[in-house]
Amino acid sequence: PASQRVVSKSRHLLIRSGVAARKQIYSSVQAAVTARYGEGASLSTLTCSSSYPTLGEWDRHGGGYNKGWQTDHLSQQHRWKSTATVSSNVSDESSVSSKEEALALATAKVIREIKADLVKADVNNDGKIDSEELKAVLRNYSDVFTDKDIVEIGELFYVGKAGSGVPHNDFLRAVSNVIYDKAELDEGGVNHRKIGISSHPLGLGKCGTEYSFGKSRGVYTEDELDVKLTHVPPKTNADKIALAAVGVVRFLFDGVSLWNFGEITQAKVLRRVIFLETIAAIPGFVAAMVRHFQSVRTFSRDGGMLNMFLDEANNERMHLLSFVRMRDPGNVMRFVVLGSQVAVGTGFLILYAMSPAFCHRFVGYVEEEACHTYTTIIDTIENAPDESEMAEWRTEIAPAIARGYWKLGETGTVLDMM
Repeated sequence: PASQRVVSKSRHLLIRSGVAARKQIYSSVQAAVTARYGEGASLSTLTCSSSYPTLGEWDRHGGGYNKGWQTDHLSQQHRWKSTATVSSNVSDESSVSSKEEALALATAKVIREIKADLVKADVNNDGKIDSEELKAVLRNYSDVFTDKDIVEIGELFYVGKAGSGVPHNDFLRAVSNVIYDKAELDEGGVNHRKIGISSHPLGLGKCGTEYSFGKSRGVYTEDELDVKLTHVPPKTNADKIALAAVGVVRFLFDGVSLWNFGEITQAKVLRRVIFLETIAAIPGFVAAMVRHFQSVRTFSRDGGMLNMFLDEANNERMHLLSFVRMRDPGNVMRFVVLGSQVAVGTGFLILYAMSPAFCHRFVGYVEEEACHTYTTIIDTIENAPDESEMAEWRTEIAPAIARGYWKLGETGTVLDMM
């Protein structure tokens, strides 16, 4: 996967820099140890217990080293002990008493350079780094990161943080964790620990890899946002049958869900859209599957519709995943969805094998109804009284997965998502 390749390349660069730093300073440190403690002294005879100090701590002390000091805001406790006597403020490599201390001094210089890059890229002066600022930093190292790498890393960062930024100190601490964590120190760049959002030093989950490499849905023109309800008149008999079938399905579902009875509430909206999106994600995938097998079976090209249908199926799935973050379906809903998937999936597969044109028109009319439904929901939210339940969605923050997928920004609301 592209995400693993980018992460592997970034991690390998960082580890390679750390290894190079070790090799570069080893000889000078050994000479300093010999001069200070005699010919018999070596780096291996000097011990250092407990953990290494983080790079953020070195930066906080300006690269200096104080024996016995402990961390504060970085939430990591480190206490250095050495069999050698160390001055209270070491800033010269000749005074370093162990290779760990020398490495810390070398990496402290690196961390200060990284922090300088972060500060320079922080155009809004909020003390955080967001995806655009991260890409600006990476462009300074074009000899290592290609334009494609920078775009992919920025995209993963955005969806992983749902448009928000990471405080500079947290970013520096994450770099420190990568260098000092033995689980990360794989010079070959092949062993990667499995991480989730709870263990990732930047709080980045891995859900973004599900959708961040497809069509970008974060750039819309004013015309695209100004949606007008349209209708394509049926021309053929297949079109007329498709329109009639959609009308029957809409009438029955509105009646069962009581959509047209009483006022629209959050529960009614979520119940409706969650079920509809579980069904809407089926046609695109079934059509793509049929066209894929047809292309392979006939040794012919598909013309691009296969990819379009797959993207549409994934888009509908992302609608669903966004809504279930707002309401967890109960067991009854899950059972109904299971039965519906079997029935609709099987039926659509048979119909698509018989008449793709009919299925295309059927889905087109279904999407017209979807535009009508979402337009009704948006109008209800925008015009709801301030104290009402639906008005809450004007200011309620949208789920993180939705903010990342549609690039709604850190403060994107449920109304924006709709």
